[in-house]
Amino acid sequence: MLSSVPRRSPDLLLRLAALVIIGAALRSAANVFIPILMALLLAVVSAPPLAWLEKRRVPMPVAATLVLLANVGIVGAGAMLVASSATELGSAVPRYQARLNEIITSSIAWLEARHVHLPSGAGTHLVSPGTVIELGAGMVRDLAGLLSDTVVVLLILGFILFEASALERKLQKVAGDLGGMPGRVAHIVTEVQKYLFLKTVISLAMGIVLGVFVALLGVDFALLWGLFSFLLNFIPNVGAFIAGLPPVMLALIQYGPGRALAVMIGFVAVHMVLGNIVEPALMGRRLGLSALVVFLSLLFWGWLWGPAGMFLSVPLTMVARILLEGSDRTRWIAQLLDSNPPAEVPAAAAVEEAPSAGGAPGGA
Repeated sequence: MLSSVPRRSPDLLLRLAALVIIGAALRSAANVFIPILMALLLAVVSAPPLAWLEKRRVPMPVAATLVLLANVGIVGAGAMLVASSATELGSAVPRYQARLNEIITSSIAWLEARHVHLPSGAGTHLVSPGTVIELGAGMVRDLAGLLSDTVVVLLILGFILFEASALERKLQKVAGDLGGMPGRVAHIVTEVQKYLFLKTVISLAMGIVLGVFVALLGVDFALLWGLFSFLLNFIPNVGAFIAGLPPVMLALIQYGPGRALAVMIGFVAVHMVLGNIVEPALMGRRLGLSALVVFLSLLFWGWLWGPAGMFLSVPLTMVARILLEGSDRTRWIAQLLDSNPPAEVPAAAAVEEAPSAGGAPGGA
């Protein structure tokens, strides 16, 4: 009885150590894994139009070129919009800084008139010019990194598209040798495609509605905030808050608290309708992940790979759940990740209960 404990403990410690090593390796090799996974995600999205062109008897190289050019055009247009908006935003920083100083000064005077005293220079210290310059420099660095990663992602995507047919045959051969894998791989691709399609449609609608709404209120860079709303909606839970914060702050600087409150109410209303009503109704059980699992995966992948990990958190967790369902040893983990685990008693538990239920009459 006691001898089984020492045998299991080293095995458990080895598994935990292996998980820690794998996590450290993934974090240290983020610059390698992130572009590859982003390219694979784009390849999964590009598979239906590529198959559609092949069915129309378009030669494979021509179809792959057309799909790649479409990806380059869409990603390039978004990158150019971000780059031009970042340049204009940088030139407008001194004007916004002056307006923000006026708001801070009037707010401090209003508080002091009501006998609420603040430390001297508290407001200007929080928004010092050095802070603004550092923020602008950080935006330029992030933008440069984004553009360089985008080029690498598109290059990898091009190789994947041009070798799509050969790669598919290779995967089928490997999956057939492993046994039971072809259906699982096809299921993963199908589920990720459906999720990304629905998420893209909802995010696009959200970006258009919010961009038009912010433009009607006269907030600067409305097109940029609409694009941010579209992109950040792919990040669960916190993406909507991050997307809404810049336009609300800019509306406060431009027009005051009334217009900022209107922008905030609009963002909350749109996200409530599209994010909490329309999206769950269209998704149904397709996501297959509980809200707690989605939030924890967001924290884990965000800690591991930063903003890119937050963007990839849901697809990666979906793939993990589908893979875990394929093995009897790991199916219990998939059930913990699932949003709607099976309500009936598992077959193994029923088999264990059957002898005990029938053993009483026999023993009597």
